[in-house]
Amino acid sequence: MLPCELYLVTKPDFDPARELDALAKVLARWKPAALRLSTTDETRARHCVSAIRQTVQSHGTALILTDLPALAQELGCDGVHLTSNPSRCLTAREELGRDLQLGVSCGTSRDDAMNAGELGADYIAIAPNATDLVTWWSQMMELPVIAEDIETAEQALAMIKPMPIFSPSPSASSTPTKPELCWQQSSAARQKNILGDVKGPV
Repeated sequence: MLPCELYLVTKPDFDPARELDALAKVLARWKPAALRLSTTDETRARHCVSAIRQTVQSHGTALILTDLPALAQELGCDGVHLTSNPSRCLTAREELGRDLQLGVSCGTSRDDAMNAGELGADYIAIAPNATDLVTWWSQMMELPVIAEDIETAEQALAMIKPMPIFSPSPSASSTPTKPELCWQQSSAARQKNILGDVKGPV
């Protein structure tokens, strides 16, 4: 079993009316830990959640919104991912409540990652070139970490090697048996024109 799980992120042009069946097949085959809608437009997010929430959650996959904490809580999603400053954690947590997941993008910044954890994030997300941060984090912290925007199998393997918490891509439950499948997983999903990249706990 891999030391990570998949965390999928939809492509910006994801259309549930056209791609719901393909999405269901991806969820059934790969059993990702989470699926994040990349749109930050509230109207579009409402439409997508209405169309896919039952399918996503019925597969045991968490449905995460991007930068819309109040909407995530209102629509019965499983959490929100913040793409900017960790300082938004406090406000987002108030809107989400205590039970939903809160993730924060921290790029390559150790300070931002630590601040996010201190402000109540449930996981952090880091850039694909932040292998030193992954190594340090996995040794010093217990908070899960997602490797964002993975583009190649080599990047995925580099992130898995230090034993981080997530290994992401845009489009994290059981996992494939070989690390290479972490990348192949997201690649297969992308070929169906549903997902953007691969993310996952490390």
